[in-house]
Amino acid sequence: SDYPSHKFLIQEGGTTMKSKKLLSLLLALAMVMSMAACGAKTNEPPATSGTPSETGAPATEELNWPTKEITLIQPWSLGGGPDVITRQIASYSDKILGVPMIVENHTGGSGTIGMNDFLEAEDDGYTLFCCNGPLFSLTPSFIDVDYTIDDISPICGIRITEFVILSNASSKITNIQELKDYAAAGHTVKYATTGGPGNDSYTMISALFALLDIPCEAVPYDGGQEAINALVGGHVDIAIGSPPTYRDYVINGQLNCLGTFIPEGLDVEGIGHIASFKEQGIDVEFTGMDYLAVRSSVDPRIQEKLREFVLEVYADPEFQAFMAGMGMKAWDSDAAEILSMIDSQTEAMSQYIPLVQ
Repeated sequence: SDYPSHKFLIQEGGTTMKSKKLLSLLLALAMVMSMAACGAKTNEPPATSGTPSETGAPATEELNWPTKEITLIQPWSLGGGPDVITRQIASYSDKILGVPMIVENHTGGSGTIGMNDFLEAEDDGYTLFCCNGPLFSLTPSFIDVDYTIDDISPICGIRITEFVILSNASSKITNIQELKDYAAAGHTVKYATTGGPGNDSYTMISALFALLDIPCEAVPYDGGQEAINALVGGHVDIAIGSPPTYRDYVINGQLNCLGTFIPEGLDVEGIGHIASFKEQGIDVEFTGMDYLAVRSSVDPRIQEKLREFVLEVYADPEFQAFMAGMGMKAWDSDAAEILSMIDSQTEAMSQYIPLVQ
């Protein structure tokens, strides 16, 4: 009577043993597949160091910069204030950065040709640009441009642009009243400017003559030094310039300073105080500036290294003596100050642009 039950139990036990063997086989197979997957994952090459994560984490790889020469695009002509200063800055690159810095003059279009060439260069930190405020606060009112302030990142200031109106000493025009008398006698005043509409020097001297109601004729030149040379040579009656271009001529008695657009006036070594037009009762003022910039997409660490380089140059006693010899000081402003000045310039220019359009 126990046989059927025994038989059943044997059959049941047999089935259970087979199931356990199958289950063990499946588990073993799963372990093998899991180990293979882990092995494949382990053998994958590690993620490239510094690759930004999906959350936008910054790169962490070691910065290998610079390894080749750096180009500094200068949109103004040879011999002018910005050109002379940037070439002096560039001369320190080999010593401080370990690579040369080459200054290239890409002139024309009130600085827009140089700007466009700069923006077409790679954003790898090997191209710098000598920029100024009017490229954003003034030039777009006269010239169609394809850039905005968001395309650049200021690195460090170079200088405050201290424009002065000058006359040839042989003309006997030593102040603004004598200039007005000269025009009232039937003369059309010929004045030298750097570039044409869209350039700050052109706009400010043209606005001044408009406010004074002086009949005049603009004679544009490619650079500040060329404009001053034309005045010294007697080819024009009046010119506008900054200390590096006119200082020696004034000290030597060849040129006269009639006034400056800097509202508080200007003290130039070897010349003394130059009265502002504001101090002379003429409601016109302008404070310009030049500064170094890179494209805004350049690695922020490279931007910081470039700023450190410029500040180290400015701290050098020989560079300070060089600037003093031109009657100037280096302007070590940061990006925030530069951008704030551009905003102020844009507001000020809205008063002068209608006078010359």
